Amino acid sequence: MSELNPNHPVTREVHEQWHKIAAIMLHKMGRQKLRITIADLQAWEREYPGGGIVIKANNLDIELWLVDADQARELSRKEGGLPV
Repeated sequence: MSELNPNHPVTREVHEQWHKIAAIMLHKMGRQKLRITIADLQAWEREYPGGGIVIKANNLDIELWLVDADQARELSRKEGGLPV
């Protein structure tokens, strides 16, 4: 999965805070540990070929959601990451 909008402020911030985000996600899921297998990666590629994750932040929260490749490109263009 590549970054379509690497210079966006939220993308840059996530680079510094990814471990906190992962820890909070595990906590919210009621888990202390999560194993990701090759089969999981293959399933991801089948369900979201070329897709990615969108991270939207505001003053109160961070929202994350999965998108397919077309949605990822469209959102990146909208946010200034890809040429129109």
